[in-house]
Amino acid sequence: MDNSLEKRVAEIEEHLFIHKNVLSFEEASKFLNLSKSYLYKLTSGGLISTL
Repeated sequence: MDNSLEKRVAEIEEHLFIHKNVLSFEEASKFLNLSKSYLYKLTSGGLISTL
């Protein structure tokens, strides 16, 4: 993929994340740029709440 196409895909993904009310665990991990294990640590420690 060339850079312009990659950039457009990234912009579309960001737009979808911003306009979504609830993210899955995997989506939240990607959106926050955190590993799943670290995100789990934050949620189990009560630093980030889940629904």
